[in-house]
Amino acid sequence: MEGVGDTNIIELDEPPKWGLKLALDHEFPLPTKQLIIPRPKQILDFMPLTARYLKYYCARRMQKKQPIMNYIHMISAQRMYGCPIGGIGGGTIGRGFKGEFCRFQLYPGLYEYVTVPECQFIVNIRNEKNETIFQSVLSTYDKPKKAPSTWEWNLKGSECEYTALYPRAWTTYDLTKYGIKLVCRQISPVIPHNYKDSSLPCAVFVFSAKNVSNEHRTVNITFTWTEVLAGPNKRKNSGKLDLERYSEDNTCGVTLEQKISDTPITFTIAKNKSDNETIHEGYCLWNSTKGSNYVWDCIKKNGKLEPDPSQTPTPPKTTDKDHKKDDKEKPKKIYKNDSVGLSNTISLDPGGCGVSEFCLAWDMPTIKYKKDRKIHRRYYTKYFGSDGIAGASIAAYALRNYKNWEKQLGEWQDPILNNSNIPDWLKSALMNELYFVADGGTIWFDVSEEFPETDPRHDFGVFGYLEGHEYRMYNTYDVHFYASFALAQLWPNLQVVLQYMYRDAIALETTQVRQSLYNGKYVKFKIKESIPHDLGDPEDIPFTHINAYNIHDVSEWRDLNLKFILQVMRDYRLLRAHSAPFPSERYQSMAFIDDVREGTEDDLYTRSTEQPDERSPDISVDLSTDPSPVPNKEEMPDILDLLYRSSEVVPECHETVEPRETATTWNSKQYLSDMYPSCTALLRKAYLWDKDGDGLIENGGFPDQTYDAWVMTGPSAYCGGLWVASVSVVRAMAHVLGFEEDEREFSKLLEQAKASMTDKLWNGNYYLFDTKASNKNVVMADQLAGQWFLRASDWTDEVFPDANVKKALQTIYDNNVQKFLNGRCGAVNGYVVGARGRVDTTALQSEEVWTGVTFGLAALMIYEGMHEQAFATAGGLHNTLTRMGLSFETPEALYENGNHRSVAYMRPLSIWSMYQAIIARPPPKASIPNGHVHETAKSRL
Repeated sequence: MEGVGDTNIIELDEPPKWGLKLALDHEFPLPTKQLIIPRPKQILDFMPLTARYLKYYCARRMQKKQPIMNYIHMISAQRMYGCPIGGIGGGTIGRGFKGEFCRFQLYPGLYEYVTVPECQFIVNIRNEKNETIFQSVLSTYDKPKKAPSTWEWNLKGSECEYTALYPRAWTTYDLTKYGIKLVCRQISPVIPHNYKDSSLPCAVFVFSAKNVSNEHRTVNITFTWTEVLAGPNKRKNSGKLDLERYSEDNTCGVTLEQKISDTPITFTIAKNKSDNETIHEGYCLWNSTKGSNYVWDCIKKNGKLEPDPSQTPTPPKTTDKDHKKDDKEKPKKIYKNDSVGLSNTISLDPGGCGVSEFCLAWDMPTIKYKKDRKIHRRYYTKYFGSDGIAGASIAAYALRNYKNWEKQLGEWQDPILNNSNIPDWLKSALMNELYFVADGGTIWFDVSEEFPETDPRHDFGVFGYLEGHEYRMYNTYDVHFYASFALAQLWPNLQVVLQYMYRDAIALETTQVRQSLYNGKYVKFKIKESIPHDLGDPEDIPFTHINAYNIHDVSEWRDLNLKFILQVMRDYRLLRAHSAPFPSERYQSMAFIDDVREGTEDDLYTRSTEQPDERSPDISVDLSTDPSPVPNKEEMPDILDLLYRSSEVVPECHETVEPRETATTWNSKQYLSDMYPSCTALLRKAYLWDKDGDGLIENGGFPDQTYDAWVMTGPSAYCGGLWVASVSVVRAMAHVLGFEEDEREFSKLLEQAKASMTDKLWNGNYYLFDTKASNKNVVMADQLAGQWFLRASDWTDEVFPDANVKKALQTIYDNNVQKFLNGRCGAVNGYVVGARGRVDTTALQSEEVWTGVTFGLAALMIYEGMHEQAFATAGGLHNTLTRMGLSFETPEALYENGNHRSVAYMRPLSIWSMYQAIIARPPPKASIPNGHVHETAKSRL
């Protein structure tokens, strides 16, 4: 495709001011690696577990499988990543900020950490004489040894800049010395509330070029792709490849079909084409071993790709003598094509601008697990079919719709980015941490034929994402508790689906037993009235074979049941906020949304019906959490800001905006009704852990909660707080649904639990880690997790005394934050207070900083009016992560020595609880000069 630049129509793309910004020669100043060095006492404690783990590890390797958590071959952070590409549930491909295509996750849950040099963009610039004056691969990483020999990496990293604001990224190339400025914009369809487009396995790349010279320039962008080395033996399967070119009405392209883990996948590179353009030029199919040099030379000579004539040679004339000679010679190796390329050309007059658009799509429509007879269809096949030939259709759809995607992204992101109550670092972090929703080994299957219309899975499928790239278990529930804020706010129907999946697992009980690695005891995989730890291993049969985690007996974990209950109420309140109760357009129009009357600004139900919700309990779950100015019409540019009570004025957004085309969120009342029986059953089961009848559950003296290497004994701040909060929540559910007898039962239990929590665990400054004398001085950063979820559910009832909460938060800030690396690295999990204050080294996890816990702690600080402390706590951690180069692979934990554990982890998605908290309780204006008192030197990048 060839277009002439027009300064009146097209402008050079400009990256946003927010986001991760790095020069393409950037070196990260803080070193970090995954190296866990337990202390002598910890080694002694781990010895029996280690012996059993080694036995398990060897057994898995003999079965040619990976352990669900590989402690023998841990993966250190690569410190190279930018925004990955691809939607949710269809596989993802990582991108390095220097231009690499890397970290392939195409078969669900299995990662290939490899950079493929033949997967690249190449730029060619020609002068008015049609002579090549510059040609380079559009990357600045060191040329790999196995890269094609003639390909050149000629860019200067210092003259290029990368900006990542997920799900988009921009790379600017200053090629002024050749008369060109070039910008590549990368767009993936990860769009809140847009379930169809968010499921698509594709990305669009828009190159905008400007001629800054006084002469004519021709800019050619070539996109090349090769077979991805993702087989078990890492060898090419050239005999099984199928390469084709195609041309449709408005697009043309090339396809490459291969297999990954014995599953067919088709890669498609496509571009928009002009009316008179065909695919007969501007493409090439070649063999990466023999033909890569031709590709480079062809572009340099002709300014674009052309088919390789050597691919269809004329058969030579032969004689009988030749045949006899051939019999004596070794047969020549046949090189089959395994690579494709596509060119697009922009013709630019002086001062002109033009664009070149590409799409990369990959179509692996079905998944069949080895032990499973069932064939699973990815969610996008609901719209594009599962026959494996949808690549061209997906690419064409993407090229037609990417501008609309960006419009929807702007409607969502702009109110956040323009909100002066949110520090700039947090605006970037909110967006970029969302990478894990798509790049968390995510699977999303269409199961519409398996469930009735009364079940959300009929419309929205089943969904799973890994605990982490190294911890390969789907929907690990104790961790999802923290991460769930992202789904609950942005894709609430996926959060609902996940909750229904767990609800159905509650009543299951297995007869099969296995050995727990922690103590060697044989226990059932699952017992009744318990929430599973996870929904399976990607190398097994996820969603069918559950509880892959085998270190502890998770049926005895104290936190899992309670975390389900707390999520139900949080979800209920968010679902109420997301949707008006009637489908009429009147209730979805911006005019209605902007018509906010005093006393109804928090509740669309009240505003829609013009009457209060009869069963909204005044005792604890009123939507109002803090008195703040009533927003007016001019302050409502976006529906999400209304739903979360934003009073921020966003400049240049006063005009009426057409409502988005989004799916209706699941009915909140039905959701609560469907979940209530399970919640009461789980609470009553958890009540059995109250051995002394004081209304407060006790821990069992082993790591029986998410801190699975940190022992709690007796009543504990963490599990006790979750318990008290859960009792309060179930009581409120009973009130909403009209179960008066249940409400009386749980009201009595709540009063007893609250009294015991205070009597046994409150010491005047913080809640005790547990009741062991040796832990009396341990301050746990996560001691108020129950209160955090109550605040996120808009609780006004004082379950935990306000004075106690604020005092405990200040104690955590003074010790776990400020006394750990001077506040530069978030909150350490455990800190021993006293004259010789120190980090708690009792357990490996007590001396870790958990990124997701720090973000959740900061959210609670915001709810409690401690904005400066919140932004200093979370901002210090984010700054350290960025300087270590851990973007787009945020680990679970950091250590005091700078090392990390478990790269690319689920829990940091809890940062979205900070956003919900800021909107619910923005900083007081009077105390924030210029709106940025919270952006301190420690939290500023």
